[in-house]
Amino acid sequence: MTLYGFFESTGTDEKAYVSYQVNSPNMSRKDKLKGVVVSLPTPTDGKYEIDYERFKEHVSWLVSEGLVESKAVLMGAGGLGEGYFLTREEHEKIMAALVDAADGNVLTKTVIFQSCTREAVRRAKTAEDVGVDFLQVNPPHYLPPVDEEVYTHFKMINDSADIGIMVYNTPWCAMNYEIKHGLMEKLAELDNVVGVKWTSFDPVNLVNMLKQFSSRLNFIDNSTLISLAFQLGAKGYISLLGNVAPKAELYLLDLLENRRYEKFDQEYKKLHAWREVLGSAEEMGFQGVGEGTITKAIFEAVGRPIGPPLPPQRRVRKENLERIRALFRKNKVFDAALEVR
Repeated sequence: MTLYGFFESTGTDEKAYVSYQVNSPNMSRKDKLKGVVVSLPTPTDGKYEIDYERFKEHVSWLVSEGLVESKAVLMGAGGLGEGYFLTREEHEKIMAALVDAADGNVLTKTVIFQSCTREAVRRAKTAEDVGVDFLQVNPPHYLPPVDEEVYTHFKMINDSADIGIMVYNTPWCAMNYEIKHGLMEKLAELDNVVGVKWTSFDPVNLVNMLKQFSSRLNFIDNSTLISLAFQLGAKGYISLLGNVAPKAELYLLDLLENRRYEKFDQEYKKLHAWREVLGSAEEMGFQGVGEGTITKAIFEAVGRPIGPPLPPQRRVRKENLERIRALFRKNKVFDAALEVR
């Protein structure tokens, strides 16, 4: 077995890339924003420096495993990738490394978390310049925003850079502020807005927005109600598992694309058993200011450490890491996913 990215690959010709067909250049940005959207972790060293070469190796491995255009989008510096905690220089280098490693084989996306619209505009321009395909942008937040402020934020980004924008509804970090019909109607009219990363604290809003806008914008599900979202018009979903077992996610995507929703639900529960295991371990206190704490712990627990989370996020203590390992071993949480070839 040879190590590619953060995980081992098996097969008769491990260096051979999968064959695939690149979509027509005439396809719209909206049409291309679909499939498994993998949020990439950001590897670090013991001094909290970003390991860009290891990041690129991981992207190349994911492409070799089949995460290519029309099936996937790779997202750098997202929540799982600790984008909140990157400096501007680090974010720009992550963008460049992502585009370089993707090498035109898979669509790329980065995230703008900044509430400062002027800084958001600057990063959007950088993303366009280096060749990133999409931006994920959430509403600005310090106090709960109002629709006018959120629209101003998106419009200034839209007008500053020629790059696809995916609106991100984030009620958990925006003091329960939700994007609803009136604002979405205006955002959908912006030239570069092509998609929505979607979940909602309000089940009525969750369903209604999919019903009302999925024909105009590509919705990427960010909940665990993936099969329902696809039945209502969603075109993709967010994935962590894709970093560990990309072929398992491609298998699940195939079930969705063929409308085998009941089978998908059964297989998703089996292949994502790690979610339930971690859910049962919440008393360990892994909640915190960012996703790096638990994400880095998962990678370390499965034997592929990628460094400590960026400050001020906590690193899981050794005794708790052993508890995660024990839970994973006991429940064989990744075994089924890794068997999908």
